Amino acid sequence: MGIDLGKMFADATKGVSELIDQAGKDITKAIDQNGDGQLDIADLQKISDKIQEERAEAKRKADLERLKPLFPDDFERAEFVMPKMICIDAMDKPHAESEVCKGSVGFRTIADNLSVVTIYRGFIDQLGLSFYPELDNNVYYVDPCDRDHYVALDDYFTYMKMQRVAELQRIAQALGAKHFRVTYKEKNKAASSMSVDTTQAGKAGVDGGSVAVSHAVSNASLSAISIEAEMRFPGHAPVKPELRYLKKEISIVNLIDMRMNPLS
Repeated sequence: MGIDLGKMFADATKGVSELIDQAGKDITKAIDQNGDGQLDIADLQKISDKIQEERAEAKRKADLERLKPLFPDDFERAEFVMPKMICIDAMDKPHAESEVCKGSVGFRTIADNLSVVTIYRGFIDQLGLSFYPELDNNVYYVDPCDRDHYVALDDYFTYMKMQRVAELQRIAQALGAKHFRVTYKEKNKAASSMSVDTTQAGKAGVDGGSVAVSHAVSNASLSAISIEAEMRFPGHAPVKPELRYLKKEISIVNLIDMRMNPLS
């Protein structure tokens, strides 16, 4: 039985031709953008436009990730939580020049797992926040007892001392103390202590009782001592005070319990 080499060659040539023809149709179909079955300049232009759009979208996403702009709607989302530290400043150059930041009112910065929000000064009044002392500073930290109140970082220690002294005064008055004095002790510029003495010589003459309470930081030498507040009251039956800044101070809590429940 002889082999017809001519026929085999013809069949093989036809198969390769059909394969090339089919591949060409598939490529044309994939590239054909206007559906006319032809590969022409219009198709190439559409492909070029798609490439430009994809590059622009990739850049937009990269800029959003890098600049992290915040828009008015972001502050109204249920999942948005204002961080403990915020900055108030004018819009910087990178955000001002970026298309993705048009209409933004601030941006978020995340460093070492600490999230900080920078808010542009022109928008801060719309957030319903209050500030101490004023909006002349750049960095603020949240008041531990008021989530909508922020204190300038440079004034934070002074503010907290002022609030604690005022609360100690309210506590002493509510408990019926006759004499109230708060002594502030500064220690080596790094530690501090505050003590409240409800009578002279460190004892309280409240309806014949005797109690005293103090807060202190040990292992440091004193560099300054000052009396922050001192008052005298007529005295009265104790009323349980509401604690805010001192609610975690065990000595204060125990003092209130002793005064409200003298026989317990």
